[in-house]
Amino acid sequence: MTTRVWQRYGQLRIYVLAAGLEVGWSDPRSGRFVLKRPELEEAFWAEVQAECQRLRRDGRLAGPAVPPVPVPELPRRERAASGRRPDDVPAAGPDDQNVADLARNKPGAAASARGRELRREHALLTTAADLLGIRTAARSFAIGARGERVAGRKLERWAARYGWQVLHAVPVGQHGTDIDHVVIAGFGVVTINTKVTGTAVWVGEYGMTVGGIKVDYVRKSRAEADRARRLLARAVGATVPVQSAVVFVGARRFTVVRGGPPDVAVLRSPAALRRWLRQRPAVLEPGQVDVLYQAARRPETWQARPQRPR
Repeated sequence: MTTRVWQRYGQLRIYVLAAGLEVGWSDPRSGRFVLKRPELEEAFWAEVQAECQRLRRDGRLAGPAVPPVPVPELPRRERAASGRRPDDVPAAGPDDQNVADLARNKPGAAASARGRELRREHALLTTAADLLGIRTAARSFAIGARGERVAGRKLERWAARYGWQVLHAVPVGQHGTDIDHVVIAGFGVVTINTKVTGTAVWVGEYGMTVGGIKVDYVRKSRAEADRARRLLARAVGATVPVQSAVVFVGARRFTVVRGGPPDVAVLRSPAALRRWLRQRPAVLEPGQVDVLYQAARRPETWQARPQRPR
């Protein structure tokens, strides 16, 4: 057996190979590991331990040993097309253009549609409100959609550059709720809530104000991530790492106290979102990212299961 050490972006992994084929890898700093050939488990850990000793001797590894934590292998969807092994993950979405695929959704699509629907339902009221400079729900949805388009277009450029996968206007449940953006990459899954404002934003550990008015964006974003975690886990049959973020477009002033909420990233601009995403540590293998993306782009993943008639 041989070992190969990969160290980049602050991460360190020890790969163990037998006859040129990967047996598995271990991250001695986090304890995370993947063992692809269980019959070689004893030899695998012997090689990892020996390599750790060499790394400590060379000054490349410090700190106490971390207990091993296995990384779950997400189940891969079997594809019936000829020439593919059952465990291959299709890189593309449905070939049939009539098959629903959330990857076709445009940024802000859901908010735009809702705004147009409200304008049709209350045509006279919304027209009068526009003339008087009064913001209606239809107007709010239209403004929100513009913010989603700004953030969404940037996310698409970054996804192409960094190899991320991104979905927009992901419908959740049966009541018209949607997630503005979902990003899937080596750092896991991130649900993003886009907000537009031209006023000041204040962010604390347990609350937030926009223009001096208390808002519940953090609570909603937290619930959004929890829901995505449950639905994706149900779809792939494994625990899925999901984080949430609130990103503002057009904020005049942005103040964060004590680092803001510990479990929700609140970011002043799309540029800050990009920096934050780039700093996220890798927690998924490329194959796991593919599995999650294929599940996430299917509408049925996000819809509640219909209740069976009694």
